[in-house]
Amino acid sequence: MRPSMRILAREHLALRALARIVAIEAELLARDGKVDLVLLELIAAYIVEFPNRIHHPKEEDYLFRHMRARAPERCSAILDRLLTEHSKEGESIATFMTALARYRDAQEGAAMQLAQVAGNYAKYLDRHIEIENTQAFPLAEEVLHEVDWQEIDAAFLANNDPLVSGNPQSRFGELHRRIMALGALPPGLR
Repeated sequence: MRPSMRILAREHLALRALARIVAIEAELLARDGKVDLVLLELIAAYIVEFPNRIHHPKEEDYLFRHMRARAPERCSAILDRLLTEHSKEGESIATFMTALARYRDAQEGAAMQLAQVAGNYAKYLDRHIEIENTQAFPLAEEVLHEVDWQEIDAAFLANNDPLVSGNPQSRFGELHRRIMALGALPPGLR
């Protein structure tokens, strides 16, 4: 497996673990009216910092750009869809963070709103990753050339996902520890 594809697979495993936790918390909130607010706030902060500022731009600026350049007729539809989803994710996270703040402030109806927003976000994230993994990435393997992969691999090797690395000194060391304690990490992550 190419270095960039291995890195993307690990990052997607970490994001899927977060999506599972968010979905579980949404179900607990809808049923019991209580949620692990600190955990959800850590997850939201992580998603703002890493996937939206590093992961997605690398996909877009390297992998997707090369795919579109090599085979626009084969790649444009799926890439347009993924780029649209990437552009809307910031808004989704802002909605999620607003719902978290309303719940933290004990506003009326905030628990049910947060349960709905969190559940929807978890479904979106899981579906988005599935499309990338099963449609876009296999297509990239088909259309890209070695020279493309050299640039893509170099860019992704510079990624430093604080959740995947498990660095306890990282801002997200606590999130990593909490996920480990929940037993929610998927295979392949420490």
